[in-house]
Amino acid sequence: MKFVRWIFFPFSILYGGLMRLRNWLYNKGLKKSYGFSQPVIAVGNLSFGGTGKSPHIEYLINLLGEEFQLCTISRGYGRKTKGFLEAEATVTAEQIGDEPYQFYRKYGASVKVAVGEDRVNAIQTVLKKHAGIDLFLLDDGFQHRRVQRDLNLLLSDYNAPFYKDVVLPAGNLREPRVGANRADVVLVTKCPTELPIEEKEEVKARISRYNKKAPVFFSSIKYGELKPVFALNNLAKQVILISGIANPKPFEDHIKESFYVLAHYNFTDHHQFDEDDLTSILELTEVEDVSVITTEKDMVRLLPFATHDLFMRFSLFYLPITVTIDEAEEFEYAVRKITESIKK
Repeated sequence: MKFVRWIFFPFSILYGGLMRLRNWLYNKGLKKSYGFSQPVIAVGNLSFGGTGKSPHIEYLINLLGEEFQLCTISRGYGRKTKGFLEAEATVTAEQIGDEPYQFYRKYGASVKVAVGEDRVNAIQTVLKKHAGIDLFLLDDGFQHRRVQRDLNLLLSDYNAPFYKDVVLPAGNLREPRVGANRADVVLVTKCPTELPIEEKEEVKARISRYNKKAPVFFSSIKYGELKPVFALNNLAKQVILISGIANPKPFEDHIKESFYVLAHYNFTDHHQFDEDDLTSILELTEVEDVSVITTEKDMVRLLPFATHDLFMRFSLFYLPITVTIDEAEEFEYAVRKITESIKK
């Protein structure tokens, strides 16, 4: 597979050149970007695939949400609508995307949640509707340079760091590695809970080749207790896994620590589940004493199927995740510095 991808390396050079040109035009002011009175924190990455943006957005919400009125702005990947849409009681994950719906479902009216391909228009629309917004969290916004930001937070997966990758189509990077120089803070995500100091220093040194000014922090996934989704809540020792995320292996490995996994039905990232998907899983399940486990992001896309035969027969649980950040006080200080301009 690697050999096949490297066949496309000349196209990666071309694509990387176009991205360099685009960034140069923004750097020189030849492409217009828009600033706002309210601070903007952009959370994103250089690569395609899951680096853990959603739990880090939630970390920021938990850090700042009690003091400030926040609004998350996402594109809404995988949704079946277009244009600006704000989360409210009648919306679904299908309409605004799984991650924005997850934010709305978890935080409700305490945090405004909006989606829109044009993030500038989305922010402007939110400000017209809600005068009290203090701060915007730009979800997956590292490459969205039309919006000026006060803090650029770059995530890089510990298991697939940007400095070992190349741009599409030979690799998974959305832009050349040098794009990391725009970051104000770098977070290496999905790290082992006990990471030796020597390894941290090595990672920092590799990152400093592309960004010498940004502090580097390390975060780890923390799994919560399984939570029932629908009426049935009997948790069996034999389980079936359903996922539609970029990298489902850590999820599967964690579940295997406590359960016997009969099957893992792994769909593409942001997959919109339908009746046929669930019916096929039901038809392939021959045992009776089994539960179904999914991720929190996938759970919100399964909510419309409460009365499907699969979940009328087998209980559905989801696995919540949060993140812990090494040297959290220093990280939170770097974040809070941009809130000093907010007038209360």
